[in-house]
Amino acid sequence: MSTRVDSNLLFELQDYGALHAEKCINCGNCTAICNLTTEDDRFPRQIIRWVQMGMKEELLGSKEIWLCYNCGQCSETCPQQAEPAKLMAAARCYAITHYAPFKLGLLFCKYPVLGGIIAALLVMFFGLFMYSESEVMASDSLELFGFLSREFIHNSGLIAMVVFVLIALYTVFNMFRYISRANHLTSKTIGARIKEKGFKAFWEAVFVQALAQKKYRQECESREDYKHWYLSKWFVHAATMWGFLGLLLATSLNFLLDVIKVKPTGAFVPLWYPTRLIGTLSGILFIYGVSILLYKRVFSVDKAHSYSRPSDWIFLALLWISGVTGFVIEIALYLPGSPMWGYWMFIVHVAFSMVLLFLIPFTKFAHAIYRIIALYIQELTLVTNT
Repeated sequence: MSTRVDSNLLFELQDYGALHAEKCINCGNCTAICNLTTEDDRFPRQIIRWVQMGMKEELLGSKEIWLCYNCGQCSETCPQQAEPAKLMAAARCYAITHYAPFKLGLLFCKYPVLGGIIAALLVMFFGLFMYSESEVMASDSLELFGFLSREFIHNSGLIAMVVFVLIALYTVFNMFRYISRANHLTSKTIGARIKEKGFKAFWEAVFVQALAQKKYRQECESREDYKHWYLSKWFVHAATMWGFLGLLLATSLNFLLDVIKVKPTGAFVPLWYPTRLIGTLSGILFIYGVSILLYKRVFSVDKAHSYSRPSDWIFLALLWISGVTGFVIEIALYLPGSPMWGYWMFIVHVAFSMVLLFLIPFTKFAHAIYRIIALYIQELTLVTNT
């Protein structure tokens, strides 16, 4: 089968952060040191080779770029200082822009200043829109869902979720199409593999690898990471992910309890109430994880965090502000009286959270979805060949 070559691919990737890929002499050191490399998944050497040769379709159809955890060991040991880890990160950004509709990912991966401005404008838009829909601020107690009606919050959340799901499905379809085409997978072949081992592959990809992060813990940690487990790469990453999922679970349960008439949204509950407790603990975990990620990038504590694209800062800033404002609101709810700043903090929190949700498919956050799909495809292949 013939391969179409894009002679500009290497130069395009440089715009995404792969600044020294041309230095690679294909020695294979990066592949040799990478603990995730298998007989079938020879990265990052294979990825760099595709970029140098202009093999765009193979790059976009690579599941390997999503299997990388960016430990940075390949860049630390590269004799040519070709920065393979940066190329892998740039390849993920490049893929995001091609999977997402209208190539909106360009705003955050290639033109991050413009992307940051648009994100700020979106926050202002949602904030002003919510303020225009707000009602009287109660002074005797903090009535957040009297300030912004329960129906308004629910309807806005549902609309945002529907838009997100539709865009996410579109991007996932594009990713799967690229991977299927690059690996010559037909619907018949995929269907047969799913029928044979689909559940086992799903369990391994979602629960063992994505949630429990087995390979990340066992294969991608350095000796330094084991000195302080609470600062290790896998735990900080897991804290952020588990915290986010816990907050999502608490929000979903609150919505469900309102629907089945058990507890109205916004009703005051003690701190040990199940949904409140889940949200509080998840919020602490989430803020801790994001804060450590920011700290590591600010101080460049290791090779993996020594280089950050502006898009990384936009993503982390949205996460951190959404988490901290939510936690501050919870503190305000339990303070005596009615702190009026709680209402303004509520608007800020919802505005940032809405923008974060809308931008998931176009920012680094998208890797949370793509990695799970790549893991599933990998596990499908592995379990059917054994």
